[in-house]
Amino acid sequence: MKLDDVIKAPEFAADPYPVYRQLREDDPVQWSAVWNCWVVTRYDDVRTCLQDAIRFSNVGRITGLFHRHFDADQLAQLQPLIDHYSHGLINIDPPGHTRIRRLLHEVFRPSTIGRLSAFVQTFVDDLLAKAVSAGKLRVVHDLAHPLPVHVIAQLFGVPLSDVPLFTAWSAGIVKFMQSPNPTLEECLRSQQALLDLRAYLRAGIELRRASERDDVLNLMVHARSEGDALTEDEILGTAVTILIGGHETTTRLLTTTLLELARHPEQQEKLRRDPELMDTAVEEFLRFAGPFHRDQRVASVDSGLRGKTIKQGDTILMMLASANRDPAQFPEPDTFDITRTPNRHVAFGFGPHICLGAPLARLEMSIAINTFLKTVPSYKVVSDPIDWEFGFLRGPRELELQLES
Repeated sequence: MKLDDVIKAPEFAADPYPVYRQLREDDPVQWSAVWNCWVVTRYDDVRTCLQDAIRFSNVGRITGLFHRHFDADQLAQLQPLIDHYSHGLINIDPPGHTRIRRLLHEVFRPSTIGRLSAFVQTFVDDLLAKAVSAGKLRVVHDLAHPLPVHVIAQLFGVPLSDVPLFTAWSAGIVKFMQSPNPTLEECLRSQQALLDLRAYLRAGIELRRASERDDVLNLMVHARSEGDALTEDEILGTAVTILIGGHETTTRLLTTTLLELARHPEQQEKLRRDPELMDTAVEEFLRFAGPFHRDQRVASVDSGLRGKTIKQGDTILMMLASANRDPAQFPEPDTFDITRTPNRHVAFGFGPHICLGAPLARLEMSIAINTFLKTVPSYKVVSDPIDWEFGFLRGPRELELQLES
C-alpha cells in the first residue's frame, strides 16, 4: 500500500480507515513524497512521537511548511504568519511550554469550564427548538458550527454582535492547513484573518488591563505563578489556539457523532435508554469519529522507528485516527461501542501537548448529544452522498437530518 496513490482520491476522504489498516499492517512508518513527510500509523509509535519532545519536536512543525514551499521574497510576505507559528503554546517544547501550561492552569481548571454549562444548555435548547419545529436539521449550519464559536465567545467575553467576526477569522486562519501544499494566496488570506483576530484580541487585552472582567481573557492577562506572567504575545497565541482548536474541531466532532449514531441505531438506543453512559460514549465518539486525524512533529535528531531512518529535520505525520483504530490497543477497533473501557485514545493528543481545551469539548459534546437525544425521538440522515472535508481535520461539510416525532 502506497499512501501517495490514494491521498487525493474521494474514496479516501469518505472512508480512510481501510487505508489506515493496511498501512498499520504492511508499512507503519512510510515516507510520503506527496506530503514530504514520514507517516506513522500504529498506536505505540504515535504515542512515542507525541510524548518524546526530545526526539520529536513541536518547533518548526508548521513553519517548516512555509520554508519548504516558498522562496525568500514569499517568506518575507508571510512573516506575520511565520512569527505566529514560531511561538506560543503549541509551537514550542518544554521547558518553555511547561511554563506557559503552568500559568494557564488556573485559567482552564474544571470549575472555570463548568461555569459554561448553563450557557451551553440554553444555547443548545434554543437551536434544537427551531430545528424540531421545522422537522429538519442542517447539523453544521444549525447546530455544530454556531455552538462552539458562541461558547468560546462567551468564554472570552466577546459580545454576541462580534461572533460573526470570530467565525470568519477562525475559518480563515486554518484554510492554509487544509492542503499539504498551500498556495501563497491561500497563506496570505489566512495571514490576514490572523492579523485581524490578533488586533481584536489585543484591544481586548488593553481593556482588561485597565479594568478586570469575569472571562478567560481577563484570567490570562492577570495570570501569575511564582512571580511570572504571560507576555502579550503568549496571550494572543494561546487565545488564537483556543479559538481554532475549540471551534473547528468541535464542529466536526459533533457532526460526525450524529452521523455515527444514525449508522449504529443499537448504540443510539442504548444511550437513549441510559444517559448515564454519556461519559464513556463521548470518549468513544472521540476514538471512533474524532475529527483531528493527523498531527505533526519535526525530528530534532536522527532517529530510528520501525526500521526506518528518520533524519534530523524530517517531518513526522502522526495519524491519530489510525492509532485510535489499532487492534494492538483496542479490541475490535472498528466496532462502535459506547461502553468501551478502557479507552486510552489519542484524539486529544498525548504527552506534554495534550489538548488544553479537552474539558470544554467534552462538556459541549455531552450536553449537545444528550439534549439532542432527549429532544428528537428519532431521526435519519438524508444527505446523499455526504461531501467530506479532509485536511488535518475530517468531517462532513454538511449533514442534513430529517427529524421524526
